[in-house]
Amino acid sequence: MRLPPPRRLVTTAAGKNAVMASYSVNPDAVAQAEHLIDSRQYVLDSDWGQVQPRASDQHWSLLGFRSLIWNEAMSRTTVFLSVLSAAIITLALLSNAAGGSHTTTLALVLLPVVLFLGIATHIRVVQINTEEIEVMIAMNRLRHAYLEIAPGLEPYFTTGHHDDAPGLAASFLLPRSPGRLGPWGYFLVNMPTVIATVDAALAAAVVVLAVRAADAPATIAVVTATAAFLLVWAALVSWERHTLDPVARTTPRFPTPPDHS
Repeated sequence: MRLPPPRRLVTTAAGKNAVMASYSVNPDAVAQAEHLIDSRQYVLDSDWGQVQPRASDQHWSLLGFRSLIWNEAMSRTTVFLSVLSAAIITLALLSNAAGGSHTTTLALVLLPVVLFLGIATHIRVVQINTEEIEVMIAMNRLRHAYLEIAPGLEPYFTTGHHDDAPGLAASFLLPRSPGRLGPWGYFLVNMPTVIATVDAALAAAVVVLAVRAADAPATIAVVTATAAFLLVWAALVSWERHTLDPVARTTPRFPTPPDHS
């Protein structure tokens, strides 16, 4: 039950008595307000009205750019897999119609071209992933600026606001549960690694065809194909891993505090 405020009797200018409510300052409320201001959870005067439109415009432009590069990644991957499928179907039909020798000759001409397309696709998709990391770092810095202007918003932010590896992991929503995939697990199943695996298998197939066309024993064909697969896969994946290292590529301006990592 809310009690009415205390009242006191005052004399008006006309000489009549009137009742006026009186109020007292709550020292606990004042102390709490001072605590919020000192801890930057409440800002008395900020430039949010001047900064917010420009920051939001930049944020939306970064989101638009991220959407464009991912559309390009999907388009390039679709083109590569479509060309690879078409080449395999063409070779299968030719093998049934013309025999093995003609098929091997065409395969040694066609598959290296498809392999080149696959390697080019892998390189561009890795570049797109690198560009996405740069975009995520930029958006994390914008969120950090939002929190400097309005610190009370921090409990409502799901993505990260630090431009280092833990901040990126938070923005990519990488789970910290030990029962789920970690960063290396996501690295092995992401699109560039899958494309690198297909490229390595394609390189092994080209080597097998070339070795068998030279009438080499099957053992040599297996050994050289395995070596080609491992060499191409290791080269593409190691280059991918090096280019996607955010710590080596940039210096964090707003690193994650030790008690938040």
